[in-house]
Amino acid sequence: MPEAIQNTTQSVWGLPVIVYLFLAGVGAGAYLTSWWNTRNGGMGTLAVVGRYLAAPLVAIGTLLLVFDLGAGRMHLGRIFGLFTHPISMMSLGTWILTLFLIASVIDGYGPLVRVHRVAWLGTVTAVLAVAVAIYTGVLLGVVKAIPLWNTALLPVLFVLSACSTGMAAVFFCSLLAGRRNLGDVESFGGLHIAVVLTEIVVLVLLLFIAANGSSADRYSYMLMVDGRFAAMFWYGLVVVGLGLPIVYALLSRTRPLIRYLQSPSWIMLESILVLVGGFFLRYLVVSAGAVARILG
Repeated sequence: MPEAIQNTTQSVWGLPVIVYLFLAGVGAGAYLTSWWNTRNGGMGTLAVVGRYLAAPLVAIGTLLLVFDLGAGRMHLGRIFGLFTHPISMMSLGTWILTLFLIASVIDGYGPLVRVHRVAWLGTVTAVLAVAVAIYTGVLLGVVKAIPLWNTALLPVLFVLSACSTGMAAVFFCSLLAGRRNLGDVESFGGLHIAVVLTEIVVLVLLLFIAANGSSADRYSYMLMVDGRFAAMFWYGLVVVGLGLPIVYALLSRTRPLIRYLQSPSWIMLESILVLVGGFFLRYLVVSAGAVARILG
């Protein structure tokens, strides 16, 4: 391909949008992790850390999205206009994000000012968290000209990634707060690895479809596996973000190594790897799709 095309970057779907997709996913997944822990009887640090992380992460990501798309930077009035078009995907997403932020702030920070936490609000917020995670994938699908983004697998992939990175963020912060939380974190071990394995399966299916799709789809696929993004794909996503966490999970459950690998330091390191992989996943999907669109 011409060098000019290969070196072109997509200004509309740039780094701020990628960071939004990442932070919103982590925030939604963090809330779901703490909510699930509470539903299963957890009342310690793990049950509240995700609630503390959720609103700030999603809020920062949303601000980046609004300003990068121009609504905040150019016309403040357009922000309010996002609430007035119910059939618009952007408007629907705005309502989802707003309701989640309100609910997660009340549920997460209400107890700090002696507002009693109620179970039904947690359930509602969890549903909204799932909607936020889905929206991070659906948002890209509004660009019909990019085949890689127009597949039902993308929202599924982003939801799974949101859950895995959300768990990782909660594990890391909980263990950072104290070693006494190790038992609660270990109780999620099987679920965490199951989510990561499912994420790998969905990613493989997405790549298979892209490799056998339209010319733009195939170009996006080649950009990731054998083009300008190949190093990030193989080393950043496949090895660091997915492979090493799987290897760690398997080794840490073998009897001779449990004593050494089931420790806060190792689990925190594995959590960082999962978070790195979650960011690279979104970077690759957005960048490979955008560059293929420019080619077309």
